[in-house]
Amino acid sequence: MTLNSNHIDWRDMLMKRQDINALKNFDFLARSFARMYALGQPVDVDAVTGNMSYEQQAWFRERYDHYRKQAERARVIELR
Repeated sequence: MTLNSNHIDWRDMLMKRQDINALKNFDFLARSFARMYALGQPVDVDAVTGNMSYEQQAWFRERYDHYRKQAERARVIELR
């Protein structure tokens, strides 16, 4: 941010937009890998998160676990 805290410059706005886009992408990946896992395909979460920052990894793993549990419950219902 610039020295004037009441003003957000275009770089800050761009970074915020990139952060939102990154989170959307990570959320999509977490959901996709969780579904793959529920369908019996191997998923190496360490490999998926290897280049992410610590904060991104923690966020991704939390979302992945949430979606994995959700997908596993849905899969059990499908198989009944």
